[in-house]
Amino acid sequence: MAVFSRVGSTETAAGRWGVVISGLLVAGCATHRWSRQDASRIAYGAYLQGVMLERSARLDDALDAYQLALAHDRDSPLLHVRVGGTYLKLRQMDRALQEFSNALALDPNQPDALRWIAMLYASQGQLEPAVEAYERLLRVEADDPFVMSTLADLYVLQGELPKATGLYERLIETSGPSTQLHFNLGILYGRLGQLEDALQELSHAYELSPDALEVCVALGLTYELQGRFGHAAAHYERAIHLDPLNPRLYAYAARAYADAEQWPEATERYEALLDLAPSDVEAIVGLIQVWLAQDRFDEAARFLARKIDELNGPAELYVALGIVYRQAEQAEEAMRAFERAVAVKADYAQAYFYLAAQLDQLGRRHEARRHLRRTLELDPNHPDAMNYLGYLDAEEGLHLSEAKALIERALELDPDNGAYLDSLGWVYYKMGRLDEAIDYLERAAARTQADPVIFEHLGDAYLQRNEIERAMTNWEKALGLDPDQPTLREKLERLQQRQATGHRHGEDDGSAP
Repeated sequence: MAVFSRVGSTETAAGRWGVVISGLLVAGCATHRWSRQDASRIAYGAYLQGVMLERSARLDDALDAYQLALAHDRDSPLLHVRVGGTYLKLRQMDRALQEFSNALALDPNQPDALRWIAMLYASQGQLEPAVEAYERLLRVEADDPFVMSTLADLYVLQGELPKATGLYERLIETSGPSTQLHFNLGILYGRLGQLEDALQELSHAYELSPDALEVCVALGLTYELQGRFGHAAAHYERAIHLDPLNPRLYAYAARAYADAEQWPEATERYEALLDLAPSDVEAIVGLIQVWLAQDRFDEAARFLARKIDELNGPAELYVALGIVYRQAEQAEEAMRAFERAVAVKADYAQAYFYLAAQLDQLGRRHEARRHLRRTLELDPNHPDAMNYLGYLDAEEGLHLSEAKALIERALELDPDNGAYLDSLGWVYYKMGRLDEAIDYLERAAARTQADPVIFEHLGDAYLQRNEIERAMTNWEKALGLDPDQPTLREKLERLQQRQATGHRHGEDDGSAP
């Protein structure tokens, strides 16, 4: 405040109190003509009185004192800030904001006004003005760690992750490394999909604090995203060592071991999790998936029967039992388990979907369609049900426009799903639009290289376009993936015979452009 610089540094405390008292005695005299020096002394005295009153929580009186000071020194940004701060304590936000704005009108770089305005906007959820104020404050106080970290958090809320990472890098450079800074930066890199950078920062955090649980978990999750499941499991094991009664950590470790196809370790961790949380349905299902991967069908079925009895029959476990029977090729038992699931939980969309798939496998396609439509009634954004229903219609050449629309909706939800691309290609094939059919079927084959159905469809489409060699190549791929397909083998043999006959008679096989 400019006026305060005029008060001599050698002035005694008693002299300053004299100024305050004299200011109070004459404050109400409207007819007195003050000199500039008198006005300065009154402003300073009123300011000091306001500070003392504010510290004593006498906010209304403090506000009067600050207003008196302002009456004698309107050009002081600091006085406007003190008035604004008092209004804030009195919860008069609009008046506070106005005073801070007045301070900035006098001094656009006044740091306290910028700080208060930024905090006020942030507390009200007004991100854009809060960010603008913090950005201005950072230009004034370039190395303030609180300003940088707060602005970084606001950038995250805005979705401006690259800006946030830049600030955290600057914070580490100016403030020095810390576990929290490296951890936050690693998380941001992870959200940006820059997994190597994320691992580097999280590893720095781990080096600084190897006993930080959240760092171990973040490293595990990042390694999982990279497909490095063994590394992920190792960090989850470290986390379990730090917090051995945390069920979530056992679930993470079990999942990583399962993805690494380390079945004994996955089993051990799921069983440990179930010791801690015996009714954890996700853990039960996870253990069943591990056993199914090893074809341990009987063990899985017995375990599920026991858990269904213990937990009074959750629908999710009936679905799991149905999947066990389905993979064990016990079709009728699978269907009964899925029927039981929908009986227990009538609004369970996924159970209807599995029941529909089982009915289709049993040749009861009309009922399968009905249950797929029920799935979509319960979950309008169920892409598997959209795709399945569209594919069933395509197989029979029914309602092709509606089938196409259903599969396109599924692809909007999961654009790279090979099964959905195959279904759309098959719809186009049924429509006679071969170029579009082949385009989608080739894309499906590129994404799902182990599905014989896709290669069979692709061979059919190429044959229809009279590209014999390509048809044969794709059918051979399909047969290599699934040799137990007599219909496909017959198709391929007929085409080979046709080729041989055509060559003997000098016919064009249609493979040339």
